[in-house]
Amino acid sequence: MSDPSVLVTVPTHDDPTLAPPDKESYYVLFPTPNLDADIDWTIEKSRYRDEMIRTLESRGYDGFGDAIEVEQITTPLDWQAQGMERGAPFASAHTFFQTGPFRPRNIAAGFENVVFAGSGTQPGVGVPMVLISGRLAAERIVGPVK
Repeated sequence: MSDPSVLVTVPTHDDPTLAPPDKESYYVLFPTPNLDADIDWTIEKSRYRDEMIRTLESRGYDGFGDAIEVEQITTPLDWQAQGMERGAPFASAHTFFQTGPFRPRNIAAGFENVVFAGSGTQPGVGVPMVLISGRLAAERIVGPVK
């Protein structure tokens, strides 16, 4: 990726017990294509990791790579092994026609009493949207929730 958006969280800022004393725990999320892309993640995993480190360091995380003591790198292969279609943890892509009302509906056409909830259906990705999705699914089953 030429200029990826990056999500960096540091859970030890809220809970210092998540790392040894005087250490930090980082969660870094870089976008990747799903398994439909012509990428061999068994080969590209380490190269992409190095690219991520360079990107972080160029954005102000000086010495980030040298400070890593333990790491876990998750690729689309890992997401697929956890049951995520084509290794896509966030379901549909974030293109305009796959957001909000354009995402798949939360009911299954042709089936009674089949309702979907989660990031792969309306309204979309992220904890708030998934919670709303759960509420919408519940309301389809039991009626309006007060």
